[in-house]
Amino acid sequence: MKHIYISLLSVSIFSGCSYSIKDIDISGKDSTCVRECSKTYSYSISQGSQIGFKTETLRAAQEAYTICVKTCPLNND
Repeated sequence: MKHIYISLLSVSIFSGCSYSIKDIDISGKDSTCVRECSKTYSYSISQGSQIGFKTETLRAAQEAYTICVKTCPLNND
């Protein structure tokens, strides 16, 4: 029973530690470049370290994605 409480506490603590790329503004950016940034992000997440906190992998991948998108040229349409 004690293990259940510890598990629930852990889930509630780490549920607020998510890193998302959905809030990063990609409007006006070249779509091909943004797609490449997304591929790199996906690869980073899937190859993340199995040692340590997954949140560190997610944070690093989100930061790299943000930097990548910022370097994308503006859409020429």
